[in-house]
Amino acid sequence: MNKLLEVENVTMIFGGITALGGISFHLGEGEVLGLIGPNGAGKTTLFNVISGLLPPTSGEIKLSGSSIVGLRPDQICAYGAVRTFQSASLLIGMSVWDNVHVASLFRSPSRSKGESARDCTARAIAFCGLQDRVDAVAETLTTGEQKQVEIARAMASNPKVLMTDEILAGLDATDSESILQMLLGLKDQGVSLLFVEHDVRSVMRISDRVVVIAQGKKLAEGKPDEVARQPEVIEVYLGTRYAQNH
Repeated sequence: MNKLLEVENVTMIFGGITALGGISFHLGEGEVLGLIGPNGAGKTTLFNVISGLLPPTSGEIKLSGSSIVGLRPDQICAYGAVRTFQSASLLIGMSVWDNVHVASLFRSPSRSKGESARDCTARAIAFCGLQDRVDAVAETLTTGEQKQVEIARAMASNPKVLMTDEILAGLDATDSESILQMLLGLKDQGVSLLFVEHDVRSVMRISDRVVVIAQGKKLAEGKPDEVARQPEVIEVYLGTRYAQNH
C-alpha cells in the first residue's frame, strides 16, 4: 500500500510543555486509520499541525511525497488534505448550498476531472443526502445535518485525505450510523480517512489500522484487534471491561 500521508517524528512544544513528542505514522491510499487516546493525549493538536493551523516545533509531514510543513490550511486543502472539527464550523446566515459551495472553490483542479465548482457542490450535497436542505440556513439544521454539511464541504474540495475530529460527538445512534456509512462510502471512492473519535467501538469497526497516543507520544499501532489486546492500551485507555467484552 502506497503511503499517502506521512507524519515523521512530529514534535509540538508550547511554552516548555511537550504536547506532541516525536510522533510518527503513515496513512495509506484508500485506508481508514483510527487515532485514539485519552483526553489531553494530543489528538486535536496533531490534527491542527497536520492541517496547517499550527506549525510543528520539529518533524516532517508529507502528502503524496511532498512536504506540507509551513503551508496554510487552504494550501494544504488544495494539495488534497481536508479536515472537520469537533463542533461543526458552518458559515452562519448562509444556506447549505453556499456553505458547501465555498469549499468547492478551494478544490484542486488536478482532481476535479473537468467538474465546475457548481458540479462539485451538487455532487457532494447529493452524496450526503442533503438535496432537500440546500436552501436551509446553517443555524436551523439539526446537529446530525450540520455534521453532514461538514462532510459535504470536505467532499466538495475533492480530497485525497479526509481527517475527521470527533465527527460523531453529540449524535444519537441513528445519526452516528448514517455518518459512519458516509465515511465508508468515501473510502469506497478512494478517499483515505484519518479518523479521530472517542467512540472506540466505531473506530475499531471501520478502521483498517489504529494508532493510540497518550501524553503526546505514540503508545501502539496495528490492526484494531491487535491493538485492543495490548496491555498498555488497556491500562491507559480502553480499560479491562472493553477488553473482556472484545
